[in-house]
Amino acid sequence: MTTPVAVQYMSRSEIERLMYSLSADPNNAEAQLFEAMVKRLLELMEQQAS
Repeated sequence: MTTPVAVQYMSRSEIERLMYSLSADPNNAEAQLFEAMVKRLLELMEQQAS
C-alpha cells in the first residue's frame, strides 16, 4: 500500500505507473472523479512529451 508520505519520494515514472493502476470503486463518486482527473492528467503529460 502506498501512503501519501511515500508519494513525495516517488519518481515521475513510479507515479505514472501508480496512476495507470488506479481503479475507482463504481459506488464512490469521489473516487471516480479522482480517477478521471488522473487519467486526464496522464493524457496531458503524454501530449507535452510529444
